[in-house]
Parts: sequence; structure tokens; C-alpha cells
Amino acid sequence: MSTMKIWDLHLHYDGPVTEEFLAGTKQLAESIAEEPGIIWKIWTVEEGTTHYGSTYLFRNREYLETYKAMHVKRLEAIGITVTSNHIFDIMEDVSAINNAPLQG
Repeated sequence: MSTMKIWDLHLHYDGPVTEEFLAGTKQLAESIAEEPGIIWKIWTVEEGTTHYGSTYLFRNREYLETYKAMHVKRLEAIGITVTSNHIFDIMEDVSAINNAPLQG
């Protein structure tokens, strides 16, 4: 198993998706790109719903837990509810066969 970890996060947001909100997500993405231990993040949305998500790849669990503690509070402060979140180990050998982007 790898020391890297996947954090799969599902969210609910009822607020309006305005130009201001979208500008805020861009600023947030730029901030996240500077966080220690994050290799990448994929942002997701289920079109036509209020369901959003993120899948992150972290260098290790320590970086993940530090970021998670801060980020969940930040999301809740702006009215976003975490509906589920899971931390996964990575099976690097078989993931490599399927071209998983694990380099960072």
C-alpha cells in the first residue's frame, strides 16, 4: 500500500451560484494549490442538483488530516454541508496499470 491517501468528499450547497461565488471558487482553488501535501484535487458537480464533490490526492495521512480539519470548518462557515467523506488507501501497483496520476 502507498503512504499517499485519497480523500473523497461530497457536499451540499443550497446557495445561489453567482459570479461572485464562482470567483470565490477560483480563489479557493488557487489557495488549495498552495497547501502543503496536496498533490491534486478534482472538483465535481452533479449537473442540475445542489450536489458537489472533491477528490484529493495527498502525500500522506498527516497532511490530509491537517487540511481536512481546517477545510471542513471553512466549508461550514460559508454554508456548505459535508454529506460524506472517506479516506482511502491507494493500491499503487494495479492503479499504475490503469494510468492513475499518482506522481506528484
